[in-house]
Amino acid sequence: MKKQQIAFVCNIDPGGITTVISHLAASQSIKKEFELSLFVFKKSSYHSKVQQLKKQMAVDNQGTTTLIKNVFRLTSFLRSYQGAAVVFLGPLQILIARIIKIMFHKKYQIISWLQVSAADPGIGNKIRALKWADQHLAISTGIKDELMHLGIAERKIQLVYNAVPRRERTIRPNPKQCTLVYIGRIFLDGQKNLRGLLTALEKVPGNWELQIFGDGPDFMDLQQFIAQSSVLGKRVKLAGWVADPFGELQSANALLLNSNYEGFGLVLAEAMSYGIPCLSTDCPVGPNDIIKDNINGYLYPISDYQQFQQKLATIVNGKKRFVPAEVKASIAFLYDDQYDRRFIQALRRMLSNS
Repeated sequence: MKKQQIAFVCNIDPGGITTVISHLAASQSIKKEFELSLFVFKKSSYHSKVQQLKKQMAVDNQGTTTLIKNVFRLTSFLRSYQGAAVVFLGPLQILIARIIKIMFHKKYQIISWLQVSAADPGIGNKIRALKWADQHLAISTGIKDELMHLGIAERKIQLVYNAVPRRERTIRPNPKQCTLVYIGRIFLDGQKNLRGLLTALEKVPGNWELQIFGDGPDFMDLQQFIAQSSVLGKRVKLAGWVADPFGELQSANALLLNSNYEGFGLVLAEAMSYGIPCLSTDCPVGPNDIIKDNINGYLYPISDYQQFQQKLATIVNGKKRFVPAEVKASIAFLYDDQYDRRFIQALRRMLSNS
């Protein structure tokens, strides 16, 4: 039987969206069921990744950096597309797809697959464009709730989460000094709120160190902020951006995330796949899908630094010892094999409703 064609429309830059697309391109089980292709909306300069993807699926990266030209190019693509579905990882292109579908009587399903929360300032009112999609993939229960708040029927939403590979390697806790880790973009305030994290961490007693992996617009400000504190200056190490931060870790007692909002919080699942427990804000959206209190980490309310300090202190002083094997097992539903089955079932249900 001929496989149904599904096209994905997004930009390819270093980050979460590219990680998601890379997983699909590498998944033999998903490609056994569907014929996948990728339409890169804005021409990507991430050449190594584009070349890798081209070896795994059909990729159209013929765009420019000019918005209006890319809109015309997408319009042309949608007019000629004969596949079963088009999946959009951004909201605004959905409006274009809806107009083309109506004008030219196209049969494809328009599917949204948003990777960020409505709480992200970059989305704002653009999230309303999702109402023009026929079906929706949700990467967290929080995003599913946000979609339903827009008035989208629950039957049109498929909760798939995000995928993380199973890891044979286990990164074990440091028995001599509590090693804490942050991995992500460097924002002192805003989404990642490293200022709040470090200010609270400074008051946590005990023998600990923090390793920070990542780069971002506030990197130099972060260096200055750390240097102004006698405690942080001695205990915080800045590694900058590295391709494989988990590969750099010899040991880790916990990963910290003090975000004001996320789309899923994939770094939490990545850490747990190595057996590392996590301490995270219960922010919108994603961490409460991943963290199970006392099993693989702790959640604390945004800005509740007293609770953050209390929970972290139990890790630093050794009163709470997480079992790496249990941490790994706690996210079994996110591992590639279970994710792929869930994703395939979601697409089948969507296409059967067309």
